[in-house]
Order: sequence, then C-alpha cells, then structure tokens
Amino acid sequence: MQSTMSTGGCNTPQPSAGVADASQRTPTRLVLLPGMGCTPVRSANFYGWLERTIETDERWKRKFSLTLRDFPDPHRCRESIWIPFVRDELKADENSILIGHSSGAVACARYAEKYKVKGICVVAGYDDDLGDAAEKASGYFDRAWDYDKIRENTEFRVCFAGVKDHLVPIEVQRRFAKNLEAKLVEFPKGGHFFSPTFEELMVEIESATSS
Repeated sequence: MQSTMSTGGCNTPQPSAGVADASQRTPTRLVLLPGMGCTPVRSANFYGWLERTIETDERWKRKFSLTLRDFPDPHRCRESIWIPFVRDELKADENSILIGHSSGAVACARYAEKYKVKGICVVAGYDDDLGDAAEKASGYFDRAWDYDKIRENTEFRVCFAGVKDHLVPIEVQRRFAKNLEAKLVEFPKGGHFFSPTFEELMVEIESATSS
C-alpha cells in the first residue's frame, strides 16, 4: 500500500578459541523494504528515524546495522523488480533480518518464501490485493502463499499491526500473522505506521535475537 507521510597486520593477543568477544561480533544486518511511493526513503515514515537511532544508540549500534536504500520501481513495487533487487543489490541472506512496511511487508514475506533469512518483521502486512488495482498489478497476489516455506526459511517472524489502520483492515493483518505463525504486536490506537518513531520494532528484534 502507498505509504507517504503528510507527508585491520600486527601481532596482538587473540581471544582463546571458542571464546566470543561481544564487542567484536559482526552486527546483525537489518534490511528495510519500504512502502509504495516511499521515496526518498529517509524522509518517509519511520525509516530515517530507524537509521539514525541505530547509528546513535551504542547498544543497538554494536548489535545491528541497517541497509536503507531507495528502491527501483517505487510507485508500482513490482515483485519481478523488487525480489531480484533485494537478493542481488541488497544481498539479503540467511543472516539478514528483513523489515517490511506495507507493500514492503508483502515483499519481505514473498522473499522469505524463496530464500532463507534470519527473520522477518512485517509492519502493516496483508495477504491479498485488498481490491486495489495497483496492488493487484504488483504480482504478489497472483498465486497462493506457501506459508510452510516461509516458516521453514525463517528463524522468527513478528507482525506489527495498527488496529486503526485505514489502509489495511486489522482483520487482514491478524489473518496474515496467524498464517505466518508470527508473534503479533498490536497497537490499539495505531494506524499505518506513518509516525517517524517506532521503538517497539527494535525492542522486538533485540528480543528475538537475544538467545
């Protein structure tokens, strides 16, 4: 759905084998898939806030990095363009966590249907075209969902849903979360996540990756 805002060679001592130094661990990579029409991404919704927060919060900066890029075909979000872009340009792999918002939420779930990723965060997600011509033309809804494959290809799944979302009915978001067997985080007064702050997202990602 459209989501615009009202918008290191020296000889140094090494740790003993098998002992992990937390300060030297490679941060887990987060890859953000934006909503339809969200370009430039850094000025849309919570995306720029998320990038700034990870860069400035020392705890999160040690643990995570964020790939935030403008997507091709931003106003049509076609699967035939977006999935190869995430795979070939953004290099999302089994160590990546995909964060998808709106149309990007649909894309991240379809990506996980084909490729292994660490986890997916579905923000305002949906599993049908909602009767919208642009959504129908995107290609994501031309076939049934393989939820078994999505679950097999992910270690965790979290869905975020706004009860007051005027673009995606809460019943659709709940159904998608149930079919994904995802943890569902609902916001009773929340809408389509146009707000520039979204602390709950990082709290859930940190919780899911803490074990």
